[in-house]
Amino acid sequence: METESTIRLYSLDYGRAKTYAAAGLCVAANVVVPQLCHLVPGGGAVLLPIYFFTLVAAVKYGWRAGLLTAVASPLVNALLFGMPGVAALPPILVKSVVLALVAGYAAQRLRSVSIPMLAGVVLA
Repeated sequence: METESTIRLYSLDYGRAKTYAAAGLCVAANVVVPQLCHLVPGGGAVLLPIYFFTLVAAVKYGWRAGLLTAVASPLVNALLFGMPGVAALPPILVKSVVLALVAGYAAQRLRSVSIPMLAGVVLA
């Protein structure tokens, strides 16, 4: 039996509180989940989910929520935990912003989410 599930995608703008709420939840997840991964022996080096919720925000809520998440997550992590370090912060911010923009564009253009689409976004 083959079933098709539908994921509702949004394109939120900066004038809506929902944009900031979605980005805030994704930033919180981008702060908490990496800390949990560091509790697993060797988990910090192997399971680096720093970009995961940026991808979720951009695909689900649009590039604006993704961009807010992409910029705020590394900055909040650096302020609270000192990681990423100052030297690593600029490249992480650039990668995070590019991921958010590409993911948001792909989700808006394709209007669907699939493993090949996500793989293509990550590779881009």
